[in-house]
Amino acid sequence: MVDLANEVARDVMKANDWRALTKLQQMVGDGVTIGFNLPSDYDRMLVKGDVHSASWTTWTFEPARDLDFWRLLINGLSAANPGFWIILEGQMQFQPPVASGETAQFYYISKNIVRDTGGTLKQTFTTDSDSLVIDEDLLTLGLIWRWRAQKRLEYAEDMANYQNALAEIVGRDKGSRMIAVGNPTWPGSASIAYPFRLGS
Repeated sequence: MVDLANEVARDVMKANDWRALTKLQQMVGDGVTIGFNLPSDYDRMLVKGDVHSASWTTWTFEPARDLDFWRLLINGLSAANPGFWIILEGQMQFQPPVASGETAQFYYISKNIVRDTGGTLKQTFTTDSDSLVIDEDLLTLGLIWRWRAQKRLEYAEDMANYQNALAEIVGRDKGSRMIAVGNPTWPGSASIAYPFRLGS
């Protein structure tokens, strides 16, 4: 049953950019360090989230579009302030290095979706007194359909009940939305399509 509860918790955590699981991380530069370890509870960046500069309030660090572009930056390709970032080897890496006194800031989703009786957050259920950070009803509904599926009983209706409840709670949450409605606008953080000179 603990394994099933942890499956439900993992699915719920992945289903939405929950505000209850959203945390702020700040990385203070020294002008030399390129890589900063990600938080121990880090799961993922927000679907719509930027890495901000505490000093350059009108600009954000740009994500490196791929590893080839990152290699060009490492090899000396000029980068406008405040710079570029990428996640590699369990670190958020910056190029150029975050300047001394500068702070890179970003929100992330924590994988700690379980709370013990003392209020400590953790990734998985380990005791009967642990609770789900989001909504306990989701845990119950998720356990029902998974248990019935495990016993090879009819579970389609129970799974639908869980999915409907999840969709309703996601709709009430203020996290990032997976679908944007309305006409698209040109983002201020857009980068040029081809960063090199054309022709000879």
